[in-house]
Amino acid sequence: MLADQIRQGTAAPTAKQARAHKVIPQVATRLDPTETSEDLAYYEASAKVLAAAAAEVSTTLDDAGVDAVLLRGFALQRWYPDHRRQFSDLDMGLRHLGDLAKALTALEAVGYHVTRPVIARRSDAGWWAAAALQKPTDELPHPIYLDLTVPGPGITPFRHYRLLESDWKQREWYAVSGTRIPVPSATSLLSIFAVEMHERRTVIARDLLDLSHLLAAGPDVTAAARRLAGVPVRHGLTQLAAAVAESQEHTHLMPAITELLAGLPRGSRIPRRAGRVAAVLASHPDCISPSQARRALRHGAPVYCFPDPSDRLPGLRGSALHPGLSGLVARSQPVASKDEVAYSIPPRA
Repeated sequence: MLADQIRQGTAAPTAKQARAHKVIPQVATRLDPTETSEDLAYYEASAKVLAAAAAEVSTTLDDAGVDAVLLRGFALQRWYPDHRRQFSDLDMGLRHLGDLAKALTALEAVGYHVTRPVIARRSDAGWWAAAALQKPTDELPHPIYLDLTVPGPGITPFRHYRLLESDWKQREWYAVSGTRIPVPSATSLLSIFAVEMHERRTVIARDLLDLSHLLAAGPDVTAAARRLAGVPVRHGLTQLAAAVAESQEHTHLMPAITELLAGLPRGSRIPRRAGRVAAVLASHPDCISPSQARRALRHGAPVYCFPDPSDRLPGLRGSALHPGLSGLVARSQPVASKDEVAYSIPPRA
């Protein structure tokens, strides 16, 4: 085949093939085992550590009465041969913002700590929040990374995708390290996958593999598109469809992608008022007034919440925003870099 000749350097690529090469890496490449042995060893170790962490986090949240679901990596892994898929962190979706404080407190008890201010915003779609946590480990060259989102993945700094009641009712169970972990159904994951593709705005080879295994699992593509009605996430899957079109190995995916794209809006602009509010820098990062935080929330812009045990900085208490942000202080801008440290998870107010 011409593609094989190109990879072997015996034929020049056409302009169309050159464009495809820029979009995604070549999936079929010859790898030297001596060059990849360290990477393979890392992925083997990472898979074991993250599997144990996923089981621990899921059990911890369940014991705390927090309704959660494991997204992305592990949720997709169950359809891979031998359940082998490369990823480096955990993503959990929480059902209710009111459970966020309870979840953070429960995770603190098993060694996790908040590493950046919690981002929260309020819009026509409702409340949204995201927290980044880490847990030290000696088994990897980096901590265990855990991202929490409520009530679903982010799309832009001002919008998010809310997991629907049908997503929660149709969730399934996946055994990881002997623990049954709640994961989205294939149909729910297809909607979530579209959101992630739009959020990253890039396509890599793994995306083609993910979509291939996901569509083989038999999702209801029409239902997935219906769940995304009005959500501006067309860009990511449009780019993915272009990459698939250039790949002879994955042309069978085109009908399903085309069907999904047909039901998605082409996108929309950032809310003008929210963009204007978010663009206003504070006069000093240590002087953020409660009125600024309220104004940001009123116009749909994000606010940044974090513990402030010494009350050194003014701000709006999280409990005044929403019970789920209990114990946190909200500001309309991130704190100064000197204050961006690993925070202790706050007690509930």
